[in-house]
Amino acid sequence: MKLTGSCILAALIAAAAAGEAAHARGSAAPARSGQGLVEEIADIVERKFYSAARLEEVGWRDRVARSREEFAAARGDAERATVLRGLVAALRTSHTVWYPRSDPAYWDMASLFEPLLQRVCPKEVAPPLPIQRDGIGVFWKQVEGEWFVGGVFAGGPADKAGLRLGDRILTADTRPFAPVDSFSGLAGKTVLLQVQRIRDAPAISIAVTPETSRPQDELRRASANSWTILEHQGGRIAYIHMWSWATIEFQEVLLDAIAKSNAKGANGFILDVRDGWGGAHGSYIGIFWRDVPLLESVDREGARHPFDQQIRKPAVLLVNGGTRSGKETIAYGAKKHGLARLVGERTAGAYNFGGPFCLSDGSLLLLAQADALVDGERLEGRGVAPDVLVPFDFRYAAGRDAQLMRALDLLTAEGSQSR
Repeated sequence: MKLTGSCILAALIAAAAAGEAAHARGSAAPARSGQGLVEEIADIVERKFYSAARLEEVGWRDRVARSREEFAAARGDAERATVLRGLVAALRTSHTVWYPRSDPAYWDMASLFEPLLQRVCPKEVAPPLPIQRDGIGVFWKQVEGEWFVGGVFAGGPADKAGLRLGDRILTADTRPFAPVDSFSGLAGKTVLLQVQRIRDAPAISIAVTPETSRPQDELRRASANSWTILEHQGGRIAYIHMWSWATIEFQEVLLDAIAKSNAKGANGFILDVRDGWGGAHGSYIGIFWRDVPLLESVDREGARHPFDQQIRKPAVLLVNGGTRSGKETIAYGAKKHGLARLVGERTAGAYNFGGPFCLSDGSLLLLAQADALVDGERLEGRGVAPDVLVPFDFRYAAGRDAQLMRALDLLTAEGSQSR
């Protein structure tokens, strides 16, 4: 797997001092208690976190001391996990998260960094290799302790079963829902979900069949399968959702979608970079350059066949608070140079460079290890504001997407004016 953009630097940072950096080679004994994990995290942060000034600003050592006390009083794994999340979140920095294996994002992160983790993590704490999970093809979002469908991967089990954006999952086979545990070991078997689609309405039952997949492969398939031509008010608008942009293989998916869109005569293009994972290289903004020469083949009968991987029609980038990292580079550049309009909500401002550390309980610590600037500007904590603000609470949306609809309206209106 080739890492690109912010991800390649993250990997290099994490790998550069593998013996001395992440307790990755077992510099700490396996932790048998939360107290041990507190000390592990504290030690890694104090040695590898990108900003000593920020540690002073947030009162890191005092926060660690409080976390020791909180662990002593914690009852059960859930309370201990809350304390650990709070400890790391106190740094108030992007690419700085504690991921237990019960978090669906753990498996995405482990899959992204799989070659690195394979090299630097002791076998007893490394994720099981190759990285696989049983799931249903959903980008999960947890809000106020409840799990919602934040996105449905096109062509996946959830899509086939009829789950929709905004659905709240109550139970799986009558047990409280957990997006990892509810499907683990159940690939190929039916799981009955109780789903609340409309706020305060009775639950509905939806049967899904989990499948085993490698997370990065799943995200790449979901991105490829999301491509479509949307007919809207007389316009033909191409659409693709880039669930991740973390490897060159994802860029190849996008280039193929652009070529197909041009061949189909699309008169607008929507590039959805909401949620998911970042990683885009800054050079990827070249997809919007209209003055790239157009290559065509001419067959024996004289028919011309263009090979065009440039977005030459009016374009929209859909963005929200889940647009992060390398995706923000593209959003920033597109807005600055007028290459595409940004529709949605301000991006995450999650722009530091981070790398993973294996902890002795099998969890992962993602830690910011370098600051980042784009054209000399700092996006960390600030993000990129949209050109067209469209607030959208996805919960209980029943599949309706206000931001997508606004983008379609804008592009079709522009297309009708030009006709």
